[in-house]
Amino acid sequence: MIRSFGIPMAALVLIGCFYPPRPRPPSDARTRLILDLPYYKAWDAVHQVIKNNDYRIVTENPEAGTIEAEAAGSFTLADADCGKLAAIGRKYDAEPDPDATALYDFQIKPRGNERSTVDIHGTFTAPLHVPLHPMRGEECLSRGSQEARLRAEIERQARNQHRPPLTPPPISVPARQSVE
Repeated sequence: MIRSFGIPMAALVLIGCFYPPRPRPPSDARTRLILDLPYYKAWDAVHQVIKNNDYRIVTENPEAGTIEAEAAGSFTLADADCGKLAAIGRKYDAEPDPDATALYDFQIKPRGNERSTVDIHGTFTAPLHVPLHPMRGEECLSRGSQEARLRAEIERQARNQHRPPLTPPPISVPARQSVE
């Protein structure tokens, strides 16, 4: 009786289980930025940060103010929570696979003529290997670290954007009369 009960229990212990991450999106303080720049300069600042990070632009729509960019390479557990895996009686953090992807959605909106808002949201997807289950893609929850880093870079880039100095229009000077 104990032997017949022990074999199925051992099989259950060896079978892997997956526990998805608990939803808790990063705070607006890490993902939102208000810039004292007009929309077109904020758009340029975001583009420059994307270029500096060697991200590949997947889609962009200037009318809607959206840019989706893909990061080259994978991400780490410090960037996103991929849940927990359980096998052989213990739980451990699901490590992102080297084939994992990180996509960043940038939303740029004008706030009047001289201010803009930039929202950044990361989407992290990783193929997970759960023991004795087929491999599957799982969306990991962002911890906000990459969004905060990009937010700081955009803020720095925006400070480097130079506005042309406001100069009054030239005043027309009447022509001098010729002396005879």
